[in-house]
Amino acid sequence: MRGPGEIRERLQRAWSRSTSAWLADPEGASADVPLHPPTGADALSDPAAVHAWITGWADAGPMAEHVAWEERRWTHLGAQRVPVRFQAQEAGLLCRLAGAGPAREWVLLSARCQDAVAALATSSSHEPSALRDRTAAAIARRRTQWLQMPPVDAELCIRAAAWLLAHPDSGLRIRQVPLPGMHTKWLQAHRSAVEGLVGAARTDGSTALGLRPSPVFHDLVVLDPALRAAAAALPRASRLDVLGLGETGLEPSAVIVCENSETVQVLPDLPGAVAVSGEGYNLAELLAVPWIRAVPVLYWGDLDADGLRILDRARHHHARVVSVLMNRETLEAHRELAGSGGERSPAALTRLTPAESDLHVELSATGERLEQERIELGYAVERLRAAVRELDA
Repeated sequence: MRGPGEIRERLQRAWSRSTSAWLADPEGASADVPLHPPTGADALSDPAAVHAWITGWADAGPMAEHVAWEERRWTHLGAQRVPVRFQAQEAGLLCRLAGAGPAREWVLLSARCQDAVAALATSSSHEPSALRDRTAAAIARRRTQWLQMPPVDAELCIRAAAWLLAHPDSGLRIRQVPLPGMHTKWLQAHRSAVEGLVGAARTDGSTALGLRPSPVFHDLVVLDPALRAAAAALPRASRLDVLGLGETGLEPSAVIVCENSETVQVLPDLPGAVAVSGEGYNLAELLAVPWIRAVPVLYWGDLDADGLRILDRARHHHARVVSVLMNRETLEAHRELAGSGGERSPAALTRLTPAESDLHVELSATGERLEQERIELGYAVERLRAAVRELDA
């Protein structure tokens, strides 16, 4: 015997599972559930339970309006009317019958889906039904995000998607987009929702927004006093994007790339050397700067699986990258300072030395991690000096 509570739970699950379909075609949403009414034997063995179940459906409020009843003749009990089937159609109604939560969610998501379809239609070549299907799917994929968005952010997501579709190659920075409230941090938090709508409206599904990416800045420290004297307009420490780095015209004999910006800032003078902060795996543009490409690079990153994978990536973009302080000797000397970064799945790397490769396999399996900033500065500088001297030799 299925009671009103069980049917309500089934509707709740159906709404969560079929959000996209219900948003795309509200009239097509339906529920048809047999209630498995009791038999005469059931009624004889537990008349109180059967009576409570029948009464529960009679008093089920709006749900009772969608129940089919039939007359049954039971031995010793005579004719009885019992509920036999729950049947209802239309997404909004089903969500209301499912409870206050689904009802609120339906009102919110259906309105936002409808607003999005209307806003995207002018820049989309999809047929209206296809656009609604794709938009509903995009919103359903980010269901939680769309439900938690305040109205002002939901409206801005829709307006932003419509504007970006109408100006696919604007080349603007985020702050230049003429939409009040849209800025870098806002787009970072809502980019997936905006991209979902943009991709839904395009025939090729592309989510490209056509915006100019924000520049990546690197800390540059000219460690060689002679280089500083030659470049009188350049301070010892500065912060530049790759274009600015290229314009400095520096001519060091070696470049030290450190993943930690704070480490770059505290390095002492080193003849012939310049230090630059990295950007994780995104090293291609940095290593393509002409004066960096022209000289050997000493790469110093965290001593963990990711650090060694970034080292491997760096060697794909620069022919002369030498690791420093990323070996077993350094790890053993600072083991008590190492932590855990989590195990990593194996990866095939082709640009590591045999010793580096063995260490990468070990650290991937153990998850051990020695962060760059945990290594005592004096210890690090001594080895950096030696590495620069070795390059000069």
